[in-house]
Amino acid sequence: MYTPDPYTPDPGTPDPGTPDPDASDPDASDDPAAAAPGATVSHATVSGATLAGAAAPDRRASDTGVPDPATRDPSTRDGAAPDPATRDGATRDGDLTGRGGALGDGTDDHETLPGRSKQVRIGRQVRFGKGHAPDGGHAPRDNHAPRDSHAPRGSHTANDGDDGGPSSDDHDTLPGRAGAFLGGDTDQTERGRRARRRDRAGRRDRAAEATWIGAADLPGADQPETPPKPAAEDDRAAGAQHTRLSRRRLLVTAVGLGAAAGGGLIAGRLLSSEGSVPGGLPQGQPSTPVGGVTAGPSVQAGSVTKLPENLLTIYGAPGSFGNFDGGQTTVRVTEVPGWGFGPGQAAFNSAVSADGTVFMTTTPFSDDQSKLTGTDMEIEIFEPDIERFTRLVIPSTKGRLSLPRLDPNYRGVGGGDTSDVIVVPGPDGAQRVLFTSLMPYYGWNTAVDGELPSVGQLRRDQPTARWVYDPQVSWTAEQLATTASPSLAAQAFPPLTPLQPRSSRGPASIARLPRSGHLVIAQYLGAGGGGTDNGALLVVDSAGRVLAHWQYPQVRPLGIALVVNPREVVADPTSEPDDERFVLISDVRGLDYSTQPFPIQEFSYSASRGTITPCSTAVRAVQDGSRMESAVFGADGTLYVARTKSDGLHAETVAVYPKLGRERGLVTRAPATGNWPTDTWGIANQPDYLVAGTDQGGLVRSITLDPRTGAVLLAGLDGLVQVVRPAGRGARMTFRTEPPIDVGLNMLRGPSTRYVGVRRGAVDPLRRSLWLPVNQMVLDGLPWPYPPFKLDQWLMRVDLDVLLGDD
Repeated sequence: MYTPDPYTPDPGTPDPGTPDPDASDPDASDDPAAAAPGATVSHATVSGATLAGAAAPDRRASDTGVPDPATRDPSTRDGAAPDPATRDGATRDGDLTGRGGALGDGTDDHETLPGRSKQVRIGRQVRFGKGHAPDGGHAPRDNHAPRDSHAPRGSHTANDGDDGGPSSDDHDTLPGRAGAFLGGDTDQTERGRRARRRDRAGRRDRAAEATWIGAADLPGADQPETPPKPAAEDDRAAGAQHTRLSRRRLLVTAVGLGAAAGGGLIAGRLLSSEGSVPGGLPQGQPSTPVGGVTAGPSVQAGSVTKLPENLLTIYGAPGSFGNFDGGQTTVRVTEVPGWGFGPGQAAFNSAVSADGTVFMTTTPFSDDQSKLTGTDMEIEIFEPDIERFTRLVIPSTKGRLSLPRLDPNYRGVGGGDTSDVIVVPGPDGAQRVLFTSLMPYYGWNTAVDGELPSVGQLRRDQPTARWVYDPQVSWTAEQLATTASPSLAAQAFPPLTPLQPRSSRGPASIARLPRSGHLVIAQYLGAGGGGTDNGALLVVDSAGRVLAHWQYPQVRPLGIALVVNPREVVADPTSEPDDERFVLISDVRGLDYSTQPFPIQEFSYSASRGTITPCSTAVRAVQDGSRMESAVFGADGTLYVARTKSDGLHAETVAVYPKLGRERGLVTRAPATGNWPTDTWGIANQPDYLVAGTDQGGLVRSITLDPRTGAVLLAGLDGLVQVVRPAGRGARMTFRTEPPIDVGLNMLRGPSTRYVGVRRGAVDPLRRSLWLPVNQMVLDGLPWPYPPFKLDQWLMRVDLDVLLGDD
C-alpha cells in the first residue's frame, strides 16, 4: 500500500507572478419555560426518541459519504484520475459513494455513473456515483437529465443499450473492448431476438438488484441472507455472452452489499494510480489536508438575532477592520500597536491561561498544513489586560528562525505550522502552554538548520513577565523517539529517508488526561515508507517520555479499505483512575482521497499498564452522510458533538451522549468487540438527543462550554454564534436553543479571492469572555506555492454576561 510522503507535497505549477498586491503589512442551568422569545425549547428522551421541538433523524437516510465538490474539507482530494484496472472484484474508477440526497427526502434522485450522463436507478431513491460533463469535468450536482430526454421512460433506442451491448454507446465494460461478445453469428433475425432477450433480461436484473439494494435501508426491513437470484440468467445463457462483466453490474453489486450491511460504510472509490505526480499522489492534491473550507452559507433572513450592545470587541492591527472602522456598528474596535502575524500565517486554534492571556496557533493561507505558505513556526500571544500582542517565533534546535524549503519550486515557503494549543499545570505550580505541529519539517538541511519541535512548551519568564519558548521541555520527533524502545520508535516516529529527520506523524491535537496528567496526542499521518496510511494515538508524560502508542488498524468495512486520520482528541473530565476516557474524531477518506463521513470513537487509557484501548467502535450519529466535526465534554461527562451536513459546509444538529451510570451510549450501544474494524466500523449510533435549532448556518468551527452556567457555545465558519442551554442530566435532559447571532464577518471581508472565518475559541470563565480567532486566508485566490506575504488576522472577544443575559 502506498503511503504519501507527508513532507513532500505536490508543488503543482509554480506561479511566476507576485504576491497579492492588496495584501496588508501589519508590522510596518435554565428553566425551559423561561426561554427567551425566539428560543427553541427541545425535549428528548434517551435512545434518540425525539419529542417536541426536536426533529427526529430520517432512519432511511442513505450514507452518501461524498461532499459537494465546492468544499475544501480536511480530507477532500477530488481530482484523482480513474484507474481502469480492478481491485478485489470491484472497479477502481467507480465512485461507489453517493453525491448527496437521502432516502425518503421527497425527491426521486437519479445519479450518473462515472464518465457518462446516463441515468441509473438504484433501489428506492438511492443514488451514487459522480456525474461528469461531456468534456470530463464534473457536472453540476443537480444535473440528472437523461441522455436522451426525448425518449420515453423505458424505451430503448439505438444509442441506449442495456449493458454495453453492440447497440450501446455507453462504454460500460471492464478493460477490453466495450461491447465485445463471443460468437460470430451475423444473422439479423437471430441478432434481433438476442437483443430483445438481453433487453428483457437487463430490465429484470436491474429490478432484482434495485430491490435488493433498497430493502436494507427501509425502516424495519429484514435483510435477506443472500440477494435474490437475477431472473435473467436463463435468458442470458440462451443468447450471446459478454467476455467481461460490466462496470455497472460490479458497481451495483458493491452498493448492494453496502446497503445489506445496514449501517456500514457505502463503498468508496478504490485507489487510483492514474493522473498522479511522481510518488503516486493525485495530480495537484496535497498529502495532508486538515481544515480547508470555502466561504460559508448564510441563514435565512429573520433567523438571526440583532447584535446586542457591548457584546463584541475585535482586536487587530490599526486600520485593518474594514467596514467596522466607520463606527456605525455596535462592535467595539480596538487597535493594538505591533499586532501582526508573520508572512503566510493565519489564525487557527486558541487557548486561554488563568492570567487571561490568549494563545493562538497558526495555519497556512491554504488552510492545509501540507501546503505551507510561511517561512517560520510561530504562536501568537495576546494579553488583553495590557493590550500587548507578541508574535513568538519558535527557533529550531540550531537557533534558526527562518527555515525556507531548499527546493526553489516552492517559492521560499517553509517553517512549520502550530496545530493545537492547550494550557496545563506545570511542575512548579505555574501554568504551562503546550502546542503541537502537524508539519514541523519542510525540506531544509537539518544538519545545518536544525529541527523544529513536534510538541513545544511555553512558560512565563519571571524577570521579564513575558511568555517565552522553553526548548528544554519541547521535543522533536527524534527526542521523543529516544524515550521509546527501538521497535516502538520505528512505528511511532519512523525515519522517512536517510536525509530526512524522523517523522512525528503529524501531531494534530493534544489533550491532558485528568487523573494521570499525561498527554494524549492524535497523530494524523501514516507511517510512510510503504507502511500504513492510517494515523495513530500517542501518550507522553510531562517530561516527553513515550508511555503508550496505539496504531489505528486497517479499516475494511464491507471489504473496502479506508484511510483513518485522527484529527481531534477530547478528554472526559469525569474519568476514573486507570480508566481515563477520551474521544477521537477522525477524518476518513477513500484510497482515492474521496471524503467519507467522519466518525467519533471512545477510548480508555490505563496509566499503570501503559495501554490505549478502544471502548467503542467508530460511529456516526445518523447514516445520512453527516460528519462528526468537533466535541466538548460537560462537567458531568455529557458529550456534545457538533456535526456537519454531508456537503461539508452547513451545520447539522448537535448530537448529545450523556453519561448514564459509568458509560455513555457510545460504548453501551456500539462496543469495540470482535473484529470491529471490519464488522461494525462506521455504524450508526443514534445519539440520546439531537438538539433542535442547531443546524443553522455554516459548519461549527468552535464548540466550547461555559463552566459557570453549563451553556454550550457554538461558533460557525460564517460567523454565527449560538447558545444552547442544557438542563437536567442523563436520561432527563432538555435544551433551550437560542437564535444565532451574526458577529459580522462580512464587515471584515476584503477582495473576493480571500476568505474570512472563525476558528476554535477558548473560554475565560473568570473574565466572562469567549475568545474567537478570526482568520483571513487565500485558499483558491492564488495558485500555490507563492512567495510568503502578510494578511490581516484578528481576535474577537464575546462578552459572556451579555451573550447569556447575565449582566
